[in-house]
Amino acid sequence: MTSKAVVYASSLGKTRKIAAYIAKGLGADLFDLKKQTVIDLSAYGHVIFGTGIHAGKPYRPLVDFMENNKDQLAGKKKSLFISCMFGEEKGEEQMRKVSASLGVADAIFFNGKKDKGEEGFGASVDAFIKEMSRR
Repeated sequence: MTSKAVVYASSLGKTRKIAAYIAKGLGADLFDLKKQTVIDLSAYGHVIFGTGIHAGKPYRPLVDFMENNKDQLAGKKKSLFISCMFGEEKGEEQMRKVSASLGVADAIFFNGKKDKGEEGFGASVDAFIKEMSRR
């Protein structure tokens, strides 16, 4: 059992791939909200959420999960990654808006436009994994 969980909602698969890569890098358990909506988070001290964006908003399954599990999430470390198409300024703006709406201050966005490493993900994803491993 691990102390970290990655819980995500993906539409086209990009967020799913990033979530799987992050979970693998952290040795975290991975939960896909398309396949599982009831998740016991009692064994986890840190929950990392992932979502894509549609019309400027996070995917509904993630929003619903977070709203329906406020008690379970209370007192846990929470982080958020967003998979979006925007560049730096618009991506940052979108990330701030979404993280505020979800109540997760620790957030980052990935747009896939930066240099890619061996696994095909941007260096920012690897840096995120490294940072999350310290928490």
